[in-house]
Amino acid sequence: MMNDRTKIEILREEITIPQIVQQKADSAYAMLREQNHKAGKTRMKKTLPLVAVAVMLAAGAFAAAGTKWNAGISGKWQVEEPQKESLQEEGAVSFAMQSQTMNGVTITAEQSVTDNYSVYLGFRVEGYAWKEGLSPGFDELQVHVDDVDDVNYSAGFFDGMVTGEDGSIFYWISMTQSQRGWAIGREIQVEFKNLCGYETETGEADPESMTEGIWDFSWNLQGTDQMREWTVEIPLGDSGAVVRRVELSPASGYVEYDWPRQREIRQAVGPDGEITEISRWARAPRMCGVRLKDGTVYPSLFSGDGSEGYLSSEQESIGYYACRGCERLIAPEQVASLLFENTDEGGFYEVVLGDE
Repeated sequence: MMNDRTKIEILREEITIPQIVQQKADSAYAMLREQNHKAGKTRMKKTLPLVAVAVMLAAGAFAAAGTKWNAGISGKWQVEEPQKESLQEEGAVSFAMQSQTMNGVTITAEQSVTDNYSVYLGFRVEGYAWKEGLSPGFDELQVHVDDVDDVNYSAGFFDGMVTGEDGSIFYWISMTQSQRGWAIGREIQVEFKNLCGYETETGEADPESMTEGIWDFSWNLQGTDQMREWTVEIPLGDSGAVVRRVELSPASGYVEYDWPRQREIRQAVGPDGEITEISRWARAPRMCGVRLKDGTVYPSLFSGDGSEGYLSSEQESIGYYACRGCERLIAPEQVASLLFENTDEGGFYEVVLGDE
């Protein structure tokens, strides 16, 4: 006789079900198993028929697919409506929808977008009345991704994003790491402490505007590993750099070059404010933007979080990488070429990408 788990698996095979429905199927199975365990065999007949479960799962999936996106993510990363549907179908989006209220301020963890290298998080803040001339901010923010050390992130309130009569404002967090797939499927924990108003010019906190509290959230970073990848051998003009590999995902880009090591002298500010000179390895021409197949150019697409440097500490090695988050979400299959800054002559080096 088939058990409930077997029935769910057969349902998956007979019907093409999006990833989000499969996740709900797992949740439904766990719920049914728990209910059956508590009720005992004599109450098994009260379990919903499989057809009813399938209908509920499908309805839940379509509801999730239509869930309203966080306005901060939509605005900051300029996500268009067709992209939202596509990213949800790919499994790049998690709708956390967790709310906590402290001293009249409610924070809701609304959603995340995760690809191979970048994670974008969106939160809604309601009930905070800030003073004119002050900018809202948190006294402390902690972000942790399971089994990942030293996560670097950027965060802030999305400028101008005040909507509705409740005065909701939207907070974003972005993270980019150079290890492919570093966040996909992992649990993320975010903790906010004390919401306060800060002087715009000095950055000083205004104690009278502080709402004390700790808001903490945890959910799974559902993500997509879909990307476009190119293996090339294209010199960047006479800069000395040769592009070898390109990866483009919806929220990030990764590139590897050959870049012969060379030292350069730069000015820096010392601990006492004095100007000093330092010697460092020169950086390769910066990956900065893309040209789409329809001719649209985004010259500053890769201005988000990220890192770059040599792939090896060996002095003879010339392998160099750059990994950057996007300033807007893209469809990699629509990219015709990759742009790199030409600081010597101005403008860009352009690497044309084929249809690999």
